[in-house]
Amino acid sequence: MNRLNVRWIIGSAACALALICMVTPLTVQAQAGKSARAKQPAASRTPATAERPPREVTLTGRVVSVHAYMTGQADDEATKTISDGLRAGGTAALETPTGLIVLGQGNTGGMRVLLPLANEQVEAHGRLYEKAGVKFLDFDTVQAAAQPEEEAEEEAAPEEEEEEESPDEE
Repeated sequence: MNRLNVRWIIGSAACALALICMVTPLTVQAQAGKSARAKQPAASRTPATAERPPREVTLTGRVVSVHAYMTGQADDEATKTISDGLRAGGTAALETPTGLIVLGQGNTGGMRVLLPLANEQVEAHGRLYEKAGVKFLDFDTVQAAAQPEEEAEEEAAPEEEEEEESPDEE
């Protein structure tokens, strides 16, 4: 190779290297801008990791064990399954129309209060915490929900009929 070709090759390589060095930072900055925008949540939506301050609430729902609920065993007739799960140390939750809310009473869990109410409609009062999409009710009181008057009358009616039939049989 002659000296002219070698100089031309070295000069071309130097120019290419200089061009690459100038373009690379621009590419990196453009990519960084895209990823920063992609990580930003939509303005109309609260991010899933947001923490809301606790608030006092009264909620109505059915007491279930999280395991029974998630595995599809928490139907209306699964009182024994739910109470066995809670007795074994499973996590209690309140099934509401808007979703599942984990129940607890401070660090103790409050199982003694919740066991007799397994699979029952209850009214729970306490502080609701929300963080990273999880809802937790630190309850102060939990009591059986009052039945609507129509259901109470329907349950009372069959008992009256049985009492009326008994004297006829004698």
